Formats: sequence, C-alpha cells, structure tokens
Amino acid sequence: MSNVSDQRSRGHGGVALLVAILIGLMGALFIWTATPYNNFLIGSGFISDSYLPVAALFFFLLLVGAVNPLLRFFTPGSALGRGQLAVILGMLLVASVLPGQGLMRVLPYSLAQVPLETSRDQRLARLYEETGISPRLFPDSLEFGADTPVSERLITELGPDDSIPWSAWLDPLWTWGLLLLALWVMMMGLALVVLPQWRNNERLAFPIVTVGQSLIEPPEEGRLLPPLLRTRSFWVSAMAVLGVYLLMGYNQYHEESVPAIPLEWNLGGLFTGDLLRHLPGHIHSNRIYFIFLGMAFFMPGRIGFSIWFFVFAYALYLMFGRAYVPAFDGTVVRDHRWGAMVVLTVAILWLGRAHWVHVGRCMFKGGGPDTDRRDRMAGWMLVLGAAGMFLWLATLGNVQPWWALFYVGFAFSATLLVTRIIAETGIPFFRIDTGYQVPLVKLIGAHLSDAKMLWMLSPASLYFSTVMSILIEIASRISPAVMMTHALATDDQAPPRRQRRMAVVLLLMLLIGVVVCGGVHLYISYNHSGTLDGREQPISSWGTGWLGVGAGDLQRLDEGRFNNPRIHDTSRLDLGFGHIAIGAVMAGGLYWLCLRSPAWPLHPIGILIANTWYGNGAWVSIFLGWLIKVLLLKYGGARAYRSARPVFLGLILGEVIAAAYWALEPAVRIWRGLPYETVNVLPH
Repeated sequence: MSNVSDQRSRGHGGVALLVAILIGLMGALFIWTATPYNNFLIGSGFISDSYLPVAALFFFLLLVGAVNPLLRFFTPGSALGRGQLAVILGMLLVASVLPGQGLMRVLPYSLAQVPLETSRDQRLARLYEETGISPRLFPDSLEFGADTPVSERLITELGPDDSIPWSAWLDPLWTWGLLLLALWVMMMGLALVVLPQWRNNERLAFPIVTVGQSLIEPPEEGRLLPPLLRTRSFWVSAMAVLGVYLLMGYNQYHEESVPAIPLEWNLGGLFTGDLLRHLPGHIHSNRIYFIFLGMAFFMPGRIGFSIWFFVFAYALYLMFGRAYVPAFDGTVVRDHRWGAMVVLTVAILWLGRAHWVHVGRCMFKGGGPDTDRRDRMAGWMLVLGAAGMFLWLATLGNVQPWWALFYVGFAFSATLLVTRIIAETGIPFFRIDTGYQVPLVKLIGAHLSDAKMLWMLSPASLYFSTVMSILIEIASRISPAVMMTHALATDDQAPPRRQRRMAVVLLLMLLIGVVVCGGVHLYISYNHSGTLDGREQPISSWGTGWLGVGAGDLQRLDEGRFNNPRIHDTSRLDLGFGHIAIGAVMAGGLYWLCLRSPAWPLHPIGILIANTWYGNGAWVSIFLGWLIKVLLLKYGGARAYRSARPVFLGLILGEVIAAAYWALEPAVRIWRGLPYETVNVLPH
C-alpha cells in the first residue's frame, strides 16, 4: 500500500506528470519571488547561487519531510512517487538559475546603467553608435544628452507619482530573450548528449545527484518518511550544524550573552618571516564550511585530494615566486588555468568521441529505439541552439562572423567544462575563472596593430567579449547546463522518452521564469533605491557595472591603445602564452596518468580550482572531508563508509537548513518592524 503512488508514477502517466509539473512550478514561483527579496532587498545570504541552492532544497525538504508524509498517511494513493519527486527537484534546480548570478543579478541592472552613462558622456555615446549593435537591446536611448527615465528610476527608485515602465522593457525582453533561448537550447542539447556518456560509460560520481537521490528514495512499506529522514545519525549531524549557526547568528544580536562556536581563524600573525609573509592569506586564514566538508566525502578520493593539494601547491609557488623572483607576476596561475581548460575540454570530447559520433549519426536517420530518438533530439537542439546564437550575434549584435563563431565555440567549451567539473567534484560553489573576459580576444587584441585591429576585431566584436563573459563565465556560478544535467540525472530510472519530455518542460519553465523573475527584480528595484538596511545602493550594485567593462575596451580601442589590462608590453604577452602552454602540458600529462593508472593520485581538475575564490575558501573543508573518508575506508572498510553516509548528508543539509533559517529570520523581523542582522552561512 505504501508504494502504490510510487509504482503508479514510475511510468509517469499524464496526470502524475502534470501534478509534478504544477508542484514544480509552484516551487519555481517561490524561488523567483523569495530569492530577489532575500538577496537584494534584505541583503541576506544568497539562497539560489550555488549548485545546492538553499531555496530549492528548503522547499523540497518541506515537500518530502512534511507534505508527502501527510499525503501518505491520509490518502496514500495521492502521495508523490519517486519519479514525480525527481521531476519536481529537477525543476527547482533549474529554476534557481534565474534570480541571481545566473542571469538577473547582472543583466537588467547593467542594461539600465549603459543609457545613463551614454547620456552623460558624448564620446561614449559615439562609441556605442559605432558598434552598430541594436539599440533595442537597452531600455532607453543611447544618445548623448537623452532623457533616460526608465534606466534612471531603476537605479535610483521611482518618484512618488511615477509608475513602473513595464512597456519600456519589452524590447530588451524579446531581443535578449532570443539569445537566451538559443543559448539554453544549446545547453539542453549538451546536457542530453553528455549525460548517458558520463553516467553509463565513464561512471562519473555526480556527488550532487547523490544528495537529491537520497531525498527522493521511497520509504519502506508502512513508513511515511524517506529512509534518510528516519536515520538518527543524519538528524544528529544536521541539528549539530544548525545549532552551531544558531549560536553564531544570535551572537551577532547578543554578543555578551550568547557564545559563538568559531568556524574561522586568522593565524597571519604567525607568518611574518621573510619567506612566510609571502604565503597567500587563504592558507593561514580560513574557515570551515560543512557543505564542502560533506561533499568531499562523496567525491572520488583522487578528486578531493587533487583540489586541496593544488591549492596548497600553488600557494607555495606564489610564496617562493614573490620572495625570490624579481617582478614576479602571480597572474601566471590564471594562464596555467587557461591552458588546462583547453586540454581538459579536448580530453573530455576525445573520451566521448564514440558517443558523439553516434549522436551525429542519429541526427540523420529516422526511427530506432528510444535512446536514438533522445540522441537525435539532443543533437539537433545542440546544433540549432548554436546556430541561433550565431545568427543573433551576427545580426542584433553586429559581431563579425568569425568572432560570432568563436563566441559560440567559447560558450560550448566553457559550458562543457563547468558541467564536467561539477559532475566529477560536486563542489557546490564554483565558476569558470578566466579573468572576467574571454581571454583569447584580449590576447589577440593586444598583439594586433591598430590597422589590423580595425579589420580583424571590430568594436562590436570586442564589446561582446564582455557580454559573453557575463552570460557564460560569470553565470557559470550557477550554469543552466549543470542544473539541466543534474535535473535529468536525478531519476536514474527515467527512460529516454521521459528525458525528452523533461527537457521540453525545463526549457518552457526557463522562458516563463525570465518574465516572472525579471518582473520581480524590476518591481523591487523601481520601488527601492537600495537594501532595507541601507548598506548597498542600488540593490544590485555588483551587477550594475559589468557592461561598463566592455565600454572601457571601446574607449581603449578608440584611443589606439587597446590591450589586455594586465598585459603592458610584448614580453608579458609572450610570457602569457608560455604559461598557457605550461598549464596545458601539466593538465595533459596528469590526465594521461589518470587514464593509465587508477592509483595515480592527482587529477588536473585541481589546476582549474586552485587559486580561485571558491577553491581558496573551500580547501580546508575539502581536506577534512577527504581525510575522514580515507581514514574510514582504511580502518573501517566499505561498511564504515556506508554507515557514515547519513552523517555527511546531515552536514550538507544541516548547513542548508541553517542558511534557510537565517534567510527567514530577518524577514520575520522586518515584518515585525524590528532591526535585523544578516548572517552569512554560506560563501557569497
């Protein structure tokens, strides 16, 4: 009796699927409305910008821990089954892309800032006109001296008699919407292509999927809760983490009466010697994040070891370089990362070459089994999405054809890479880091004479290196492709036909979300000049100026002195290419050794994470999780490892629950008219 609903929904009848979609949309609406208020109006810790998004998991925990058990108790036939829960969780993950850094934290605010700047700067207005990009991409005119009420009110707040100019945003909505649609179709095609290869052929770990599957696992007969939520060790672990953060938060309100358990430390005073003072700060000053510690337990041992090893190794490299090498440039670490990215992208494609060839063949033949139909759909989505991006860039963006093609390739390779990294590591906070702009454009541009520049790299082509960085690199903190892949992977029993349906549902949901979530952002920003505590103005000051980076490139190009901001002479350019080659060789050699020997301890993914903001902040926690796992396997074997799984899932979800609590607590205080504090549980 207890598994009736699960058996009914396993085949995903039409009614069961519709119910799951409706509940998923309800959760998505919650994310699209609650997240902008929490992140930008209250200014509390971000609840969507990670690969384990707090808002999504909080909603889902309420569903599986409270709503579904009640349904199972009173009306067993109406309880949600495993397949339905997988659809809902997948929709929640993908919905989390939109409210924050995945899109809305940057795009509308940057679009509003551009008309403000051009209206005040005649030269900048001329440069934008010379790009030839469509003025319909912006909510106001880009003319010097023009009135820009739509943009100005978004940044500074509406006047008492003003109303929100919804109609002025229709042109940006459909113009940018076309590019986003093409990008998301390409990403969905990529997710459908790589998932069977990575899950079935290469057997990647997908640690984040492990968390989701533990929550959708159906209860045994006669039980109401999933097995994980009935495990004592899980609750002990989760409540211990919650208790730590309750003390931390209330210590901010009542410092003298409530003690806090310290999770961070600063030992900088011990590192003052001639050599040690050059050691990067993240080695002697750091903190524990339980979500990283818990995820390290589910990473393959080689992956966890490689992450903390390379962070520490590069810290030593920087220390000795700064101490003993004259004019040492620490940015060469980023050059190593560029080289490693190229090699790993090629390696990923090479390992899956047989599957890619199969997908290509399926695109040009009819019929076949369901797997072929899924692969045919995946291949055409990938191709049509890429073609749509190319056409958009070449027409509305006025980008030269060779650069439009390059940007499509950059979007594909960066998306493939970040999806692979999260599939292998499960690290919930990460993004591709190439220095906030597409690197090849900068390196080539720095090496061109002014005459060649005008022909090879037009102003519009240069400007869109920033645009693509916003949509691909900056947004890779919560990439749609990663969320799509994990949404499809959560239900490992889903047949190919159900995966095809799920792909369509997720794409339609994203299109709805652009309108709904975008509308919430506009409503908040037009009605509030900054956060309620007055600490930040406008409400997304971080996202406001990103298109200004591209404007700066246009100005340097106009002055005949275009170069990479960190490259000031030809010798530095040559050094950059040299270190890119070093990173490529290191990554290639390590990957070859990984393929040759399962016992080889170092994976090149460590190069991509080392010396990044998230890697530097996570390395201690990942080290502890890796060490505990090694000791458990060595002294307790597989049995001890299995017994410890609920404990580490408790660490992960306990920190998620704590983050949800400290998102709700300020909202309740505001409702009661009380002052509030923001408690940052997770990395920003």
